[in-house]
Amino acid sequence: MSVLIRAIDFANGQDCPHAGQFLESFDHDACNGHGYATFTDRVNHAKRFADHAEALAFWNKQSAVRPLRPDGRPNKPLTALTVEIVSLP
Repeated sequence: MSVLIRAIDFANGQDCPHAGQFLESFDHDACNGHGYATFTDRVNHAKRFADHAEALAFWNKQSAVRPLRPDGRPNKPLTALTVEIVSLP
């Protein structure tokens, strides 16, 4: 089994232009620690994870180049998105 990450919305409630799309790639350290993502509508192009735990760990990963936000909390750029972990048969 493998799992994918699908964007639902931004965590702050703003509309996300990638809502419903699958995560294709994400660099947690790009853009000075703000992260950079690509998304796809195609399941076969989406980044695959071995299981839910691996997908959640990737989503929750802290940036190495900017580990802390200005408020002192961990900088986990992908958590700016509310996501769904989707299992594939």
